[in-house]
Amino acid sequence: MKTKKVFLSFAIIFMVALLLIGGINGGIKRKPIEVREMANAQVIEYEEGDDLDGVNKDDDLESIIKDEKFSYGGQTENNESSDVKNIENQISRNSLQKVSAESVPEDITICIFGNAKLSLSPDRAKISACIQFLDTELDKAKENNFQAFEKLIEALKEIGIEESAITLTHFNCHPNYNYDCGRKIVGYYSTTSFTVKVEALDKIKDCVSVMTANGVTEINDIVYEVSNLDEEYSNALQKAVENSREKASKLLNRDDLRIVSVKEEHVYSCNTLYRAYAGDMSASDLVGKIEVEARVLVEFN
Repeated sequence: MKTKKVFLSFAIIFMVALLLIGGINGGIKRKPIEVREMANAQVIEYEEGDDLDGVNKDDDLESIIKDEKFSYGGQTENNESSDVKNIENQISRNSLQKVSAESVPEDITICIFGNAKLSLSPDRAKISACIQFLDTELDKAKENNFQAFEKLIEALKEIGIEESAITLTHFNCHPNYNYDCGRKIVGYYSTTSFTVKVEALDKIKDCVSVMTANGVTEINDIVYEVSNLDEEYSNALQKAVENSREKASKLLNRDDLRIVSVKEEHVYSCNTLYRAYAGDMSASDLVGKIEVEARVLVEFN
């Protein structure tokens, strides 16, 4: 009885072992097939709209490659055949071209600097001068200075300069020291600084002569100006925008550019001319040109 039980036990164990070995071998044999099928699925995956040479979009690519090149029982006619590679490369190229076409914007935006410079003839001037007095007493120095300034105003009115064109810009009183025997105050300086606007350039010489004859001790400078400077600067801005448009048109070879934005750039330039006065020279010898420059950054598309 015991012998029969032992025999049956060995028989059962032997059958189970055979079943296990058969299952493992079967799994191992089926595993390459599953991996191959997954690899094939990755190779033939494509997007709708891809145009393959010699392949209909409606055909099943997996079945085409399977029927012509692969045997899923583990046999392959040529695993690295050139036809399959060509199909794969064609899919990759078409996909890249499709992505590139979608990423390129329809409108091109470009930013261009434009500049313009105008040379203008001045039509008016501003004279800066001062009256300085030295007196032993501070009050006398101040009083003498104010009297000389009032006398000068009246003299300028006689040659056609309006009082509104004369502006007091600075007044100062300070002691004058003598350092020979230490620091000792020997008097007081009083200084009155002012400007005179001259609307006609041919009056500059007469104006300077009157000033020097009526207590003016120093003429600092003569500033030549353009009366309509703001208007001329606006014209320069327009020309700068046109300059940027010309540059952009040449660069893109287009004439239908549209302005998106305009940014005015700061330009350091002297909008006035400084000239020292020379006694016998005429106004035309002293006056030069005033340059007005504008610069902009324009965005086109």
